[in-house]
Amino acid sequence: MLRWKPTEFGYATMNSNELGPSAPSLPGFILFAVTGLTAIFVLLAMSRAGSRPGAFVIGAAWLRFVMSAFHTFTYRPLVAGMSANALGSLGLFALGLLMIDWRNLALRLLLPIYALILIALASAAVNGAGVVSGLVTVLTKYGYLIVISLSVYEAMRRTKNGSFMTSLLWAFAPLFIFQALSLALGISKHTETDETAASFIGGYNHEAAFSVALAGCLTVVCFTERLSKHVKFSLVVLCVASIFLANYRTTMVAITPLLLAYFGASSLRNFPMRDRPFVLSGVIMLAAIVLGLGSLLLSERFQDVAVAATGNFDFLKRPEHYSVDDTRLLSGRPHIWSMYIYGWLDGDFSNHLIGFGSESWANVFPLYAHNTLVNYLYEYGVIGAIGLLVLWISMLAAALRVQHPQKTVLVGAHASFLLLNMSTMPMWMIEGNLLYGIICGYTFYLLSLQQRRRP
Repeated sequence: MLRWKPTEFGYATMNSNELGPSAPSLPGFILFAVTGLTAIFVLLAMSRAGSRPGAFVIGAAWLRFVMSAFHTFTYRPLVAGMSANALGSLGLFALGLLMIDWRNLALRLLLPIYALILIALASAAVNGAGVVSGLVTVLTKYGYLIVISLSVYEAMRRTKNGSFMTSLLWAFAPLFIFQALSLALGISKHTETDETAASFIGGYNHEAAFSVALAGCLTVVCFTERLSKHVKFSLVVLCVASIFLANYRTTMVAITPLLLAYFGASSLRNFPMRDRPFVLSGVIMLAAIVLGLGSLLLSERFQDVAVAATGNFDFLKRPEHYSVDDTRLLSGRPHIWSMYIYGWLDGDFSNHLIGFGSESWANVFPLYAHNTLVNYLYEYGVIGAIGLLVLWISMLAAALRVQHPQKTVLVGAHASFLLLNMSTMPMWMIEGNLLYGIICGYTFYLLSLQQRRRP
């Protein structure tokens, strides 16, 4: 049965199982108390950020996390069908433009994002006025990604020894406090596929955005260089435990490359170069053992993943050929991908080339695509899918060019983000744009260090 579901920038028809049942919110007095308490620490962190761009990122991240906790209010339409969250995102984008140095908008690494903006505009021109509202949504998210990336880049350049990342950690405090309270009060929601499995997400609307925000915190912790190794390790463990309590399988799997890079790099630094090949072999063996034990402990949760990995399932068949059991595999993702891919194939030549337009899926499908590349293929055609791949590959290639002790962790963060996009859509969420903006901004910063050293 279809119903109206609140989205980031308004309302769209969605299936009641699109994100699973929403979690009950925390009591109002708790939400306001935590908001007030964390606001004090965040304001102090902003005052010590060392730059306006740094203060902006800290404040923008905290505000997003707090507003999402009030989802029963912030998801409701206020002006022209736009929710408070949407208006907040628009406002933060506009404010971010005032915080950054506009000369940095000419950075060559931003060209793929500009290309995606042009593709979205071209698709809207071909598909008509019906996608204008969706175009505004997409352009706002691209703008948000740009200002966060540049703000992180400028904040890192203006602070000593990268202390900005340590200050940024305070913005994530509401996530852990809300989750701890939901755990203590027994407030949880059922997962998408197993009604016996609980997700503790602090009263947020859904575990996808909440776990992506936690992945952002884990990324910041791994990027931080000013913390002692014991504190840093403790924070990594806390982030991983919180992600598992949120119980969103996609994020649980996606953080693996980042964790392997972090533990591998931190282990190797303690040994001389001649011993590192042997240490690396030991780390790989230990990682294999840990992953094996994890797969045993979570075998029921990942049972359908094992079924899909056998190779006996046909992922290429048309959606009408899926049986009821088939639609349950991997939370129904193969069936969803099939609907989008064959929906795109059934279009005309212009749809194949430039797609059906921004957010056009909401008028056709009950569920969002759960894969960023598949979504871009439908909305922006072959040109859009290629443009997205160019963005990801160019940013990853930039990370590979970095010559810094943090290179391994940076590449692991890019790999985790790409893996995350294969089974959900972080670039569709403000939390995901915040995560990618932090990764891209840190990439710009480490590359700039090399340029400073060149004669």
